Amino acid sequence: MKANLLIIIALTLTIVSQLWAVSNDTAVNKELPAIKTEHPPTIDGVLDDQCWQDAPKANTFIDERTEKPAKNQSVGHLVYTDTAIYVGLHLYDDMPDKIVARQTKDQTRFQGEDSVSFSLDPFHTHQFSDRNFFIVNPLGTKYAHIAAGRAEKSEWIGLWKTAAQIVEDGWIVEMEIPWQMLDYPETTEPIGMGINLDRFQQRTGEKSWWSNLGVHEFRENDGYWMDVLPPPRKRDLKVLPYIIGGVSEIGTDANEYTARIGGDVRYEVTSQLRLIGTVNPDFDNIEQAVEGIDFSYGERYVEDRRPFFSEGGNLYRFDRFFYSRRVADMDAGLNLFGKVEKNTSIGVLGTYHKNNQNGIFRVSRTFTETANANAAVLTHHTKDGETNTVGYLSGDARYNRLSAKSYFAQNWAGETSENTARVELSYNGRIARTYLQSFFVSPNFVNHLGYHPFTGYRGAILGGQVMNEWRDGYLRGIRLNAETELSNTYGRETSPTADNVFRRTLYLDATLLTRNDHALISSWRGGRFGEFTDSIFTIGAAANATNQFNTLVLFYSGGQSAGETLHSISAQLKFRAYGFTAALMTQIQRHFETTHQNILTVSYDFTPALSLGSRLIWQAEHRNIYFALRRSGYAGTDFFIIVGDPNAQEFKQRFSAKVLRSF
Repeated sequence: MKANLLIIIALTLTIVSQLWAVSNDTAVNKELPAIKTEHPPTIDGVLDDQCWQDAPKANTFIDERTEKPAKNQSVGHLVYTDTAIYVGLHLYDDMPDKIVARQTKDQTRFQGEDSVSFSLDPFHTHQFSDRNFFIVNPLGTKYAHIAAGRAEKSEWIGLWKTAAQIVEDGWIVEMEIPWQMLDYPETTEPIGMGINLDRFQQRTGEKSWWSNLGVHEFRENDGYWMDVLPPPRKRDLKVLPYIIGGVSEIGTDANEYTARIGGDVRYEVTSQLRLIGTVNPDFDNIEQAVEGIDFSYGERYVEDRRPFFSEGGNLYRFDRFFYSRRVADMDAGLNLFGKVEKNTSIGVLGTYHKNNQNGIFRVSRTFTETANANAAVLTHHTKDGETNTVGYLSGDARYNRLSAKSYFAQNWAGETSENTARVELSYNGRIARTYLQSFFVSPNFVNHLGYHPFTGYRGAILGGQVMNEWRDGYLRGIRLNAETELSNTYGRETSPTADNVFRRTLYLDATLLTRNDHALISSWRGGRFGEFTDSIFTIGAAANATNQFNTLVLFYSGGQSAGETLHSISAQLKFRAYGFTAALMTQIQRHFETTHQNILTVSYDFTPALSLGSRLIWQAEHRNIYFALRRSGYAGTDFFIIVGDPNAQEFKQRFSAKVLRSF
């Protein structure tokens, strides 16, 4: 164990020492002078304001795949005032009648439709954690990702404006982004910021950049916004209280009436450091993701959708050492996150429940535009006196297309102290990517707040990927993956004659996407897992593969797994018409026993903010359904009227009403 640790530490230090002060030299960063205007534009989707005529042009967009000028060009303009940043774009298209725009709800990620994005790195660190991006489709629907992560309530994200329209030679977008919704350096002198513009054209599959980052999005190649003087920032205090009332059946002729209040507070300790507090959070009425029924040797990972864990979420997602679903419930929580100086970010999160308390401290330090290091401590304590503490260190660096990443973690639980580590080397080519990982997880490593489905094994993974796209012809894109793992348990240390194989596996998959948006997917996974020899083949097909509202996907898997024959059929159907949206996901699996899972979601949108929805989950042994009328996702008062329990296994005769508003 100690030998493994010494090798990984030595290799990591060698790599970081070589890459510490080196930056990429593969591209020329474009520049745009900052222009301050006294006459900001009217946000109406028309570029006829005088400020746009006076603004410098961001043009000659580059296709990230071919690294040549995009066939359909775009022209951007950027100005600012002491109140907001203004972005105007004309996105030319020689077939404007084939522009694709579907999404009408703000703060929903776009998939399979035309869109354009403006990104801003106010601290010019070239780190994703400092990057804000603002995406708009041709309908004017908008999505914002704020640096470090932010919950979905509009007033907490920030109120920004957009307008868009399709015109005879393409489409036009205007954006107004208030300075107040951003973190940026406090300065009295002009500074430089990282900026970029990128566009996705659904018809051709072309993604083009003003300052080309390439297919792997090397952020040090961002453009440069010169001599911008941001205004002094006001520190905000925002309160988001809620009140819930309801009734549920607890027995024959017996009802339970409930009423509760709670809320969240957000205070800006400094212009770059935020404190989030929550008291009596409402987790019961948040629709969580559903765990699938696919066979797995270990625990399945399931996404967490609770808003409290979205605030500063980018700081707490590190190699799945914090898995927020481990915090099943809490009475109160605090979350302090942000920057303490340009290149150093911190996150401090604590949760309290009468039965347990949890805490996370993380610090991230940027050394160069392609090298950084991180440290974290996670603690878990129960009322019975059980304590678990984990210390974590990591670093990553890149020189041109060569990358190195590593982490090491040590845990203390009672009288035990165990560790885990991983090192990865990779080459990121324009078409091909290869990687090699070496790792170990000690037999008694314990992290009560993390996702570690297996312990007590060590080994290596070798993998690669080939991806390519074509702008003309029948075939639009192809992706090929291959990965093999060779790992052993720690068994031979106690029994030299033991078979200590953990995994000897090979995974292959291929995806083809055609110009008419059909997809063919196939994969094979085989080899040894412990005492079992597996071989599973999967084939699937999709019509309207990239359309998130109208699509059909079918899959079949068959073979041997865990010593038993496995057959699985699954389908996904999505449909939208006249304000109605429906999605059906169904799977039947025969393995050890026959089981099935069906998930049907249906909604009707009265407006983008107001909708009526329902979700039915029908499994082999359980059935649950709930209905909800909700007004959410936009500024003003949100309300929810819910019949049933979104996350119960069986239907509950339950009615609840919730109202919340940001102040």
